[in-house]
Parts: sequence; C-alpha cells; structure tokens
Amino acid sequence: MQSPNDNITQLTEHLFRHQAGKMVAVLIRIFGLQNLELAEDVVQDAFAKALQEWKFKLPENPAAWLMTVAKNKAIDVVRRQRYQRDFAADMAPLLKSEYTITPVIDRLFMETEIQDSQLRMIFACCHPALNETEQIALTLKTCSGFSVEEIARALLSNSEAIKKRLQRAKQFIADEQLQFDIPLGDELKKIRHRTQR
Repeated sequence: MQSPNDNITQLTEHLFRHQAGKMVAVLIRIFGLQNLELAEDVVQDAFAKALQEWKFKLPENPAAWLMTVAKNKAIDVVRRQRYQRDFAADMAPLLKSEYTITPVIDRLFMETEIQDSQLRMIFACCHPALNETEQIALTLKTCSGFSVEEIARALLSNSEAIKKRLQRAKQFIADEQLQFDIPLGDELKKIRHRTQR
C-alpha cells in the first residue's frame, strides 16, 4: 500500500517530465538563453515548493499550480535583478518598468506563448555549433525533463560525460549570447533536419 507522500512523489515526477520543459522554455523567453541555469533553478524551486505544500493539500490543478508558482518566482527574480542582470534582449525594455513586468510575464505564460517558447527552445538546443550528442542531451534535459542518468543510458554513455557535455553546451550558449529566436531562411534549412529526427 502506498502512502500519500508516495503518491505526491509520483505525481511530481510525472509533472516534472511533462511540465518542466514548458516552464524552462517560458522562463528562457523572459530571462534569455544566457540565464538557462537561472530558469532551471526557478523550475526546481517550484517543484520543491510543490513537494512541501502538497503534503497538506493537493491543488485542484497541479500543473496550473506549478506554472503559477514559476510565473510568480519569475516576477520576483525580475523585480530583484532587473538592474543587475541582463535578461532576454527583446523583453528587457518591458522588464525594467514595474507597470509592464506582470502583464508581460502573464502573457508569456499563456498556452499559445508556451508552445511558441517550446519550439524556440528546441531550435536553441539544436544550434548547429553544438555537436549532435550535445544537441540531443541538451534537448532531452531541457525540453523533456530527462535526468542525466537517463540521458547517459539512452546515449550509451556515462553520467559524468553527459554532465560535461551539458555544461559545455550551456557555456557555449552563454558565451555566444545566443538569441532565443526561431531561425529563418538558410539558417532554418541548416537546423531543420536536426530537429526533425
């Protein structure tokens, strides 16, 4: 017989697999690709809060609850760090004003915007300058919520090698200050076959 805590753990694991990628993608639209680790931290914080609070009362819609927590944490991060940190270039002007922070972030957490953010995230993970293994590992980790161990098994590698590949890929994204855009023209042709595998 399972305890209520076991059920909550299973639910959060399921939701992590299905919601974390969406949450990271939206947060990247706000924070910028150079802040990928910040986005991942906000998602981890939302899930940690779920594990704590759901022991007492499970929300009616757990996925929506997680999105709301992530959205509120994003608003807090922007308010605290808007003058110390560079956020997404196209969002930065809107994130400087107290009047626009909340409406802009609310809009980005709408379902149609989430889907657009997920597509952008897939293209970012498949940047042609990353090698194929880095692209696959980054996509599985960031977009699909796979653990390092699961990625290592899937790629017939070890966890330490995958951690290094992920770190190199994230460092490249930060160093090159990649934009979170959907590629166009020739750039789209180069990357399209990689995202369709």
